[in-house]
Amino acid sequence: MNDNLYHLIEKYLDGTITPAEEEQLMAWYRQHHDADIEWPSAQEDEEEAVRLRMFMRLQQQIEVPLTRTITAKRRWYYMSAAAAVLLLLGLATYFYYPQLHRSTPSSYIAQATMGITPGSNKAILTLDNGEQVVLEDAKNGIITQQGNASVNKTDSGRLLYNKIAGNEAATSIVYNTLRTPYGGQYQMTLQDGTKVWLNAGSSLRFPASFSGNERNVTLIGEAYFEVAKDKDRPFLVTVNAGSGMPMTVKVLGTHFNINAYPDEQQNRVTLLEGAVKVDCGAANALLAPGKEAILNKLSGKISVSSGDTEAATAWKNGYFLFDNEKVESIMRQISRWYNVEIIYQGDVSRKAIAGSLSRSKNVDDVLKMLELTGTVHFKIEGMRITVMP
Repeated sequence: MNDNLYHLIEKYLDGTITPAEEEQLMAWYRQHHDADIEWPSAQEDEEEAVRLRMFMRLQQQIEVPLTRTITAKRRWYYMSAAAAVLLLLGLATYFYYPQLHRSTPSSYIAQATMGITPGSNKAILTLDNGEQVVLEDAKNGIITQQGNASVNKTDSGRLLYNKIAGNEAATSIVYNTLRTPYGGQYQMTLQDGTKVWLNAGSSLRFPASFSGNERNVTLIGEAYFEVAKDKDRPFLVTVNAGSGMPMTVKVLGTHFNINAYPDEQQNRVTLLEGAVKVDCGAANALLAPGKEAILNKLSGKISVSSGDTEAATAWKNGYFLFDNEKVESIMRQISRWYNVEIIYQGDVSRKAIAGSLSRSKNVDDVLKMLELTGTVHFKIEGMRITVMP
């Protein structure tokens, strides 16, 4: 499978292949099959699921040059090519015998998940006095005043803290907490101009207005930060590293993602630009762009490797991206985004899946796509999803 073949496959998937090129690709196909089979086709709404299934099957049969260092564009090129090659190598029967596809429990899944919807922009803001504001119900405009900052909900549905001019007399630090439930996400801009995206099941504790020589916030869960530059006041994010031990990420001005959910065995810091320093007890690491620090919560050790920035920020950009990811890890993400309970029936600990899925899809679409990999099967009862090998 040389570069020319990949190129033809990509053009076939894009629908830009010429009749001469299609005949060239067919000639290659006929070398691997006795019969001259017409090109298969899929309904538009099934295309993504079919590609995912074919790619997973291909991974089990041949080596595909897909690594964590491949760029986003190159990654999809190989995944698309891999899917098409597998199509040519024998999964055409999927289309010629559609009853096999219809026999899957997709209709059952669709009916059983009617009450399960994708996550949306929703969060709860807890003020310094303990009062809680449900942001999806709050009107746009100024919500309240905290210390010497006004708290605003913008027309785009994000939270914005603005310092009130001439009100510097307020010296006491006023803390607020923004919390997203399972099935929620939210974006905010802190008083210093730092932008924060909170993933589902996360919380950020922060001062309404920064003072002193440092800008300190505390995170539980996952967030993406675009920190406003201030060389005189470093920005510090503190997360729990297990057993009550704190991990601190220190920056001056940079873009990075932190995944620090309590139910994950590792904390991950992925740097997109600038520089960050990660500290946890005696362990520390200095990251350059494109690098990732992984803290093992059991050992307390930090390892540094090339990071997959596309995968780390996929949630912020509206999709799931799985690169040979364990089923349990995938289901934790689904649990948070769709606000469902996940239980297991059978051992799926050695199962892994690769693929990309939109987070705007209904959960039945996501589950059907995962089932089409031939890796897992699901049973849905109310807001509970049972995962079986």
